[in-house]
Amino acid sequence: MYPLLRYVIISGIKGDEKMQIVYAHTDSLYVPVPSIEKALEVREVLNDHIQENVFPNIMGLENHPMDLEFEKYYSVLGVGATKNRNAGFISWKDGVYLHEPEFFATGFSLKRIAESKIAKETQKEVIEMWVKQKTQDEITERVRDIFTQVLEGRVEKLDLVKRSRYKDERKHLKCRCKRKYDLEYVRKLLRIVPDALCENDNCNARLTDLTTLEGKRPSFGGGFAGVLYYNEHVKPEDKIDDSFYHLKCKFNGIVQPNTFTNVKGEMKHATYIAVKNLNELENYEPDWPSLAESEVLRKAKPIYDAMGWDINEIRKDRKQRDLDEWF
Repeated sequence: MYPLLRYVIISGIKGDEKMQIVYAHTDSLYVPVPSIEKALEVREVLNDHIQENVFPNIMGLENHPMDLEFEKYYSVLGVGATKNRNAGFISWKDGVYLHEPEFFATGFSLKRIAESKIAKETQKEVIEMWVKQKTQDEITERVRDIFTQVLEGRVEKLDLVKRSRYKDERKHLKCRCKRKYDLEYVRKLLRIVPDALCENDNCNARLTDLTTLEGKRPSFGGGFAGVLYYNEHVKPEDKIDDSFYHLKCKFNGIVQPNTFTNVKGEMKHATYIAVKNLNELENYEPDWPSLAESEVLRKAKPIYDAMGWDINEIRKDRKQRDLDEWF
């Protein structure tokens, strides 16, 4: 499809006028035009060319089956080198002029509820600077400022908290004989009997070999590791079984053990805490260096990858940068 439409774009315009495709995805093409009026004119010319010369209506249908639409006009569009990552400001959509340009971004995690406030705000700010054609140095300086604030613990703890759900499929495991087990029951049993076998009479599989209901190896990292810790040590009488908040943290000064039992009955070092209510996080200190990496650098990385920039420049402090520039 793309070569054909590229041909139409280049050769279908009257006169010597040519237009370059800057981005294409599925059934959409993005081309630079100076105005909305010009875009409407281009659409009409292209449809005439396609319907008369490329796909003539040989069946005599009332409405031609091939019709290009002019859906949106972007006052600014940033297209990255990485597939399906772009952002910009829409000033005209579906035949209507917008009073205020509408910001949009695809291929990023701006709208994910599970992301922390700082992660979403950082990525949104970086993307907006990018589409406004700020320089790499300007964007890097801003991200470095946010990175340093988190690294030094100069942000609100709650702005780093993520939210998730303990879904039903994670609460159960299954044996190769198809018998299902409750996750908490398996963890409790393996702490007492590490070599416990399946309870079906004709099955001798180890419970440490259980899989998820989808048949995958069970993995409980990040916030779900925090859930296991909470259910084992913090409130075993009132376990997390639905939505929860989680944070990567240090366990300095915490009364409970800083280990938890994984789904194989093994003791693991706890690095995440999950809670039902935000006020339960009061005594936990965030792991600032790790969070600076995950909530700031990783959220800026899609833009840096799209533009071919070096994300490591953000980690450099002023002295190191000045020295690099001097050399």
